Amino acid sequence: MGKYFDNKPLKTLFMKLKRKLLKKPLITASLAIAFFCFLVSNATISPVMANGVKKLAPIQLDLNGTSLTTEIFETLGKLGYSVDSAGYMTNPYTITVSLNSTKEELNNEKLIVTKQIEKILAKRHIDNYKIKIEQSRKSPPNETSKSKEINKEMMNIFPVISKTMKRFGYDTSGIGYNNGVISIDLPNTVKRKKAIKQAVEKALMKKKFEFKKVEFNLYNESKRLQESRWNSIISIISDNLIGKSDYKLKDVGYRVQAGKTYISLNTGLDNSKDKAENVTYLKETFEKFFALNSTKVQIQKDPYKLIIYGKNKQFLVKIEKN
Repeated sequence: MGKYFDNKPLKTLFMKLKRKLLKKPLITASLAIAFFCFLVSNATISPVMANGVKKLAPIQLDLNGTSLTTEIFETLGKLGYSVDSAGYMTNPYTITVSLNSTKEELNNEKLIVTKQIEKILAKRHIDNYKIKIEQSRKSPPNETSKSKEINKEMMNIFPVISKTMKRFGYDTSGIGYNNGVISIDLPNTVKRKKAIKQAVEKALMKKKFEFKKVEFNLYNESKRLQESRWNSIISIISDNLIGKSDYKLKDVGYRVQAGKTYISLNTGLDNSKDKAENVTYLKETFEKFFALNSTKVQIQKDPYKLIIYGKNKQFLVKIEKN
């Protein structure tokens, strides 16, 4: 269930990176990938002194930086470990790494892998976390063969559908195949759904593909593009705040509605003596980040509202652009 912002649900963050994603992009990711090509500098503010005792953990919002999951993948890979997936979940902040190892190998590797991940987290000033190292879950043989068969079928079907869609002026942003049902993503502004459907069915039958029916998943194109623009923003916010005890971030939620992006940061900050310094630093960091030209290029002219909540939904910070 998503978190709530003005009584409406937001998407909450769960990050996971599979080994195969490092090799090639998914077909359905084409829209999102386009927005990662901007050259973006970082937004770092010198950490303030909290009551003259210690510096707050620095926050470096850098759209062109390396994500935590990617760094874990690359670091462990260079050390010779076969990583199937690396990801994290919020509240409690838990980093999970799946290794392609036998049970015996895993027992020997756990401690070393954990130490390597701890070094990465320390370098990022992350000090409040759990680490879970597990064996990669293998699919049953019959399920694996079925998946391979479906993937092979999809690879054959995709170029046929793509070629047909281009005749109508559409690129294929997503295709699904399940139990003989082919689903195709299309913007909800499309005018010739019936003609496109008939053309796709005819092309598939000509190639002797077996299927039950073709259906469309209609989406709001401007909303999808806006969500793609903000996906990287949300990921970087999470990467740079979650797990730092100074900010007690529980989760990050966001949604796009009526052309505006709503971001909610739920923290455990309370009325302690350090709260004022922590909140001030958070506010200044985000104001500087959104003021960067590179950030403006990334989010274009999207209006947004970012709210940071403290313990018991106490309102702490609001940054808004209309």
